[in-house]
Amino acid sequence: MAEVQPVVTDSISVLTSKLKAAFDLRISDLKQSIKITTELLNQFNDLGHLSLANKAKNNLGLFFLIQGEFEKAHNYSIEALTYFESAHDDHGIADAKYNIGSIYYRTNKYHQALLLLADCLKIYREQNDFYNQARTLKSMGTIYEYFSDQDKAVEVYEKSIEASKAIHERGLESNALNPLSAIYYKQGKVELAMETIERSIRLKNETKDIRGLAFALYGRGKIFIKLGLYSKAIKDFEETILISEKVGDKLGLCMTYNKLGVAYMESGDLNGAKKQFNKALELSERYHIEFILFKVYYHLYLLAKKENQPERALDFLEKHLTHKELVINKENYTLIKSYEAVSRIESLERDAKIQLEKNQIIENKNAELDSFFYRISHDLKGPISSLMGLHNVVMIEVKDPVALKYFELCVNQVNRMNNIVMNLIELTQLNHSEKQVSKINFPRLVDECINSYSYFENFKNITFIKEIEEFEFQSEWVIVNTILQNLIENAIKYAAHFEPFIKISIRKKNESIEIRVIDNGQGIDESHQAKIFNMFFRATERIKGSGLGLYILKRAVERLNGTIHLASRLNEGSTFTVTLPA
Repeated sequence: MAEVQPVVTDSISVLTSKLKAAFDLRISDLKQSIKITTELLNQFNDLGHLSLANKAKNNLGLFFLIQGEFEKAHNYSIEALTYFESAHDDHGIADAKYNIGSIYYRTNKYHQALLLLADCLKIYREQNDFYNQARTLKSMGTIYEYFSDQDKAVEVYEKSIEASKAIHERGLESNALNPLSAIYYKQGKVELAMETIERSIRLKNETKDIRGLAFALYGRGKIFIKLGLYSKAIKDFEETILISEKVGDKLGLCMTYNKLGVAYMESGDLNGAKKQFNKALELSERYHIEFILFKVYYHLYLLAKKENQPERALDFLEKHLTHKELVINKENYTLIKSYEAVSRIESLERDAKIQLEKNQIIENKNAELDSFFYRISHDLKGPISSLMGLHNVVMIEVKDPVALKYFELCVNQVNRMNNIVMNLIELTQLNHSEKQVSKINFPRLVDECINSYSYFENFKNITFIKEIEEFEFQSEWVIVNTILQNLIENAIKYAAHFEPFIKISIRKKNESIEIRVIDNGQGIDESHQAKIFNMFFRATERIKGSGLGLYILKRAVERLNGTIHLASRLNEGSTFTVTLPA
């Protein structure tokens, strides 16, 4: 009897790599990309890994968009967007909005598309994501073309090319070169159009972008028609059709059959032209692609005239005008809405530029302030250490009780100054220290933090309760230590006078780490809770401190892209909850 092999489940890292590989595969084998990503989506759902499941959904949204299945694309993208918004995943939000915006401009909702793409562009710029900036700008350029703003389209395509070159992404560069060539072609700059499209074809071949190559060949075929090189045009269009059929690009097929018919008609092969126009007509009607349909009817009208069939020519002309009117009526409305969107986008871009300049000024001032704090803090450390050393000498040499009383008052203030200086040094190091990631051993780290405060007067009375789950976590040890140190110190300082306890809970929850410190101490008045993370704020003068501890805690949590939440009642205790990405 054959031995039964155990089922082996790939690790999350392996599945993530497969998801990326499937995404990259779309340029050469879209159908296989869809198959693999659908299988991965099922696995992520089984594992309960919501983040990766929704990344898979968003990728499927893009794939079905490419394939022209807009309803499926929209459904997957909306589901992903809903999740990313709930998870506050800005990059995921931008990726989903890119899909939806791309669907909208392919279905004549230009103004909605522009606004969504502008949202994407803002996020991608904030994150210095040049790859997605390039593809978003290319889509925006297409929309500007749809309402005949060629100057704006050229400007945006050129920005897309700049973003592509910034990361040496030749595939994205060629994506923008294709439509740029088409604009030159429309402007009568045939030589420049050919030069641009040839460059795109070279890049497409180098990057093995099969689907992108189809667009480039289609663009060159149109130029060949303009030059009267019909056999070359036909060859390019036939190759485009083969690729479009392979990758399932229905829109590309409609467009190419229509242009192939034009090439045959211009070359004098009217039967060949009729055959291609009929294929374009059948596909456009099946997939409801109006803006191709009215063009096909126009070409059939011209063909019927050449064949000396006036009745058929008139019938095709009427159908052409009817369908064109439908498209124009839609476009007149969307044109107005689109320019409203453009105006809003330009206003947002101006505001963003002003805000960027303000932020730069603030950053420079903050850097100067940090530098000042650091220099002053280090300069003060020497004199403070001397004063603390002098106090030790006084305690040995001076016997007068009155003098000792005054010296004790002085040393209390020196210790307070020392705490402030050390906190300022910690704060500047927190802002500017290099990122060094290592494995975090939470049980050991918590014990070390607790023991570091054993010299506190009330320490021996406190009961510490630790509930720490075992899991793998890698992060910046120094920053995690700062978070735990400040949470525990704060709880000890404000501990209850009767049966004090501090409960420290650390667990992995979904895709985050939750650190919770609960105490039954003095609590924080509701009127103070909004201010406790402010620099130098102290809710009470009864407890000694610099007023920097919770400010440093918040900055440390932000450094790790986490969040912090406080729940507290006066004289009942406080609960601080820190959530960090896993």
